[in-house]
Amino acid sequence: MIVWNVRIPGRPFLIHRLWGMFVLAGIFRSSCRSVCGRAASALLLLIVVAGESRALGPAVDAVNADYIWQQGYTGERVEIGVIDLHQVDSSHPALGGNFLGSVNFAKGAGWLSSHATAVAGAALSQDPTRLGVAHGASYWSGQTTNRAGIVPDPEAMTVSVETFAQGLGILGGNPTEVVTMSIGFNGSDDGNDQWSLALDHVVSTLGTTVVVAAGNDGPSPSSYPGPPGAAYNILSVGATGGSGAALSEDYTQIAPYSSRGPTSDGRSKPDIVAPGSLIELPTLGGAWAETSGTSFAAPIVAGGAALLIDVGLDRGYDTDATVIKSVLLNSADKLPGWSHTQTAPLDPNLGAGQMDLAAAFLQYDAGEQEAGTVAPAGWDHGLLSAASSSYAISAAIPIGEQVTATLTWNRQVATDVEDITAAVYSAAPLENLDLFLFEANDLLNPVASSTSAIDNVEHLYFTTLSQGNYVLEVRDVAGVPLDPLAYSLAWHVTDVIDALLPGDANGDGWVDGLDYLVWAGNFGSQPGPDGDVSDGDFNDDGTIDGLDYLLWAGNFGTHSATTVPEPTALALSSLGVLGTLLLRRRAIVA
Repeated sequence: MIVWNVRIPGRPFLIHRLWGMFVLAGIFRSSCRSVCGRAASALLLLIVVAGESRALGPAVDAVNADYIWQQGYTGERVEIGVIDLHQVDSSHPALGGNFLGSVNFAKGAGWLSSHATAVAGAALSQDPTRLGVAHGASYWSGQTTNRAGIVPDPEAMTVSVETFAQGLGILGGNPTEVVTMSIGFNGSDDGNDQWSLALDHVVSTLGTTVVVAAGNDGPSPSSYPGPPGAAYNILSVGATGGSGAALSEDYTQIAPYSSRGPTSDGRSKPDIVAPGSLIELPTLGGAWAETSGTSFAAPIVAGGAALLIDVGLDRGYDTDATVIKSVLLNSADKLPGWSHTQTAPLDPNLGAGQMDLAAAFLQYDAGEQEAGTVAPAGWDHGLLSAASSSYAISAAIPIGEQVTATLTWNRQVATDVEDITAAVYSAAPLENLDLFLFEANDLLNPVASSTSAIDNVEHLYFTTLSQGNYVLEVRDVAGVPLDPLAYSLAWHVTDVIDALLPGDANGDGWVDGLDYLVWAGNFGSQPGPDGDVSDGDFNDDGTIDGLDYLLWAGNFGTHSATTVPEPTALALSSLGVLGTLLLRRRAIVA
């Protein structure tokens, strides 16, 4: 039992790999073909997994970042711009290895701050025991003001919006794939100030994913403090981690300070939430400190976006900001209390829900599929040149399944001059798109609709009332658009996403010891490729062998966005595995 206390620093999934090779060595011996051999293997594996080191505590665990790490992606192909009032302390041991440089857009003396350093740490920390979400990514640090402690007024301060926007493109030379900002300014939250317009322009012209903290003025409704956290094209991020008015590491609850929507002009914000409370993050002088705020939820989402873009760059997927936004929102975990309406597509506190990177990877990896007949999970970066585009889901959907779909598109923002240092921004009227779900035998009467007239996101979350085929439709309310309109649509059916989770043999949404029992009981058999992982053939190569074990071990403890049992349920499941194995052993001995 001394093994119970072992902790191995480094990547959390390294333990699975090292211990998995040890177990496999035993498995491939003939003696381990017995139930006793399998019982010993399971017992040792469960003990070691229970002692693995975690990244930045429960906050990063809550968004399942390690699931994408286990696929081999840590953000190494991606650059992140950390834009703050001041600069990141790149001399911190956790933040020096992936630092590209600092840029002072405000002119004058540069300042280092603990705030900027902590923001960077949530996304990028390379400390082996406190890994950031995208610890393999590189980053730039951008400073927007040289006046310590002063929050600039976007319409009056000498810190110009032009140099701010220029900073998003790192002096116009090499635009980063992701920008994270945890700063806010005085002004309206209607998205029409120059700062918000500049962000929307960068997203719509460069395809950069821009992530902004919602603010810390909650819990009252409509408590956004001002720009740029309510810009149209960005990902606006609220924070979880509360218990009533108190802060906690319960990341299934909205944090009390997190700013709530809707905006003053009625739009649905935030877009998504992530852990923001009681997170240990780097600060000045090489130290670490416990921090709370939407400032630290935003870089967690930015890190998640960077992981998806890393996957996309490697696998040849579209990495446009609207694709990443629709995938993240569509795969978000619906926390307790989540709700929306036909005309308010997102929850005013929780947005689309909490980021879940295991589900996001599966959603993204389902692949791009153009309008027409599509699989039960996928996405499309489409171009609307007619009044509507339809997506007919190929398989019949059983009664009681959840159909989730998210549509995003950009507000178009123009500049009066090409020189970004002297630009003034203006927005075109927002195109009004709606999203519908029909039963295939009745294309006149939708069973679910998302029809906001003021948002550039639509979101469906519908439980099927009858078994059959279904069709999604993207529709331009004004009819045929004057110019082809780019949009992104992501969709999935719950049982499909669950089935895509490697290692989940029993389809309960968790990869746990019960799935190991399925694999162990069928080890060595050859069911043949059938697309069904329920027999333990997780890679569907026709043989249940050690390669399937590695898939199970690498994903142990992960879950889909649609099935989130309490931690005690997972613990009881593990105890049940051990009990079952021991009973089987006693039966054989007897």
